[in-house]
Amino acid sequence: MSLYDKRLVLVGGKGGVGRSTIAAAIATTCAERGRKTLLFETNANDRFGAYFGKPPVGTAIAPLGPNLWAVNATPASALQEYGLMILKFKSVYDMIFENRISKAFIRAVPGMDDYSLLGKAWFHTTEEKKGKPVWDTVVFDMPASGHSLSMLRIPWVIVDTVPEGPLTRDARTVQALLRDQARTAMVLVTLAEEMPTSEVRELETKLVGGLGIVPQHLIVNQVYPERFPAGSPPGKVLDALIHDAHAPGPDLAPFVGHADLQRARRLLNQRYLTELSHTVAAPMVELPMVFAPELAREHVQFLATALEQRVSS
Repeated sequence: MSLYDKRLVLVGGKGGVGRSTIAAAIATTCAERGRKTLLFETNANDRFGAYFGKPPVGTAIAPLGPNLWAVNATPASALQEYGLMILKFKSVYDMIFENRISKAFIRAVPGMDDYSLLGKAWFHTTEEKKGKPVWDTVVFDMPASGHSLSMLRIPWVIVDTVPEGPLTRDARTVQALLRDQARTAMVLVTLAEEMPTSEVRELETKLVGGLGIVPQHLIVNQVYPERFPAGSPPGKVLDALIHDAHAPGPDLAPFVGHADLQRARRLLNQRYLTELSHTVAAPMVELPMVFAPELAREHVQFLATALEQRVSS
């Protein structure tokens, strides 16, 4: 089954590697394929609104385009939604959840904030209206690696430590969804650089070994193009310009310096692409660096198309 046919797509990786951009690109393709798609983020400094030319996404589900919506959930909003679902009436919810003692108790429960957010994402994968799924796909732009791993572990902690009851029943259901590769895809995002490479390797090991969650794809983002291969005519010209102190001249020197820097970045990328191919089991997909001051809809669309071609090939 294709990445774009899943009920839940989890997008994880180190901070600063472009997780949100990749999540938006995956959601774009799901929506273009006619799937009603929810782009789900948590406690985020929202980028999705700007990507799609819309206001910043908040805790209310907001439209981004045809077949595409987004929500920026917080623990408070997720807990309120859960409480209202169970208790039905706002007055009863306020009496139980909004009094000072209850709020202090809930805040003191380890992992409650994260579980409320994970639970909300799970709820949307099961949400129905008139007997039909409200969402075909939920794309979850997860927190950074360590935080996301802690969040995903919570159902296992509940099953292992909490007496049998509704909480453990729901936790087992979430476990089953996270491990089911027919319904859920875990996508790892990284850069071909030292720290992100080390972190994504460790993340995959802990997901597979600790939780039984097997990543479906490793997306290496922001890969520099190879414009000056060793021994090629452009490479030889660049070498000649670098080694001849007088050749570039004051007007050309900045361009030569930029070209040399780009070649160095490509060589660095290639080193870590090779390392990733040998140390990470998930199939690897490379996406090019987008040279733009700020990413907008057209850049997300470009990456969505590039990713779809590479994942399908």
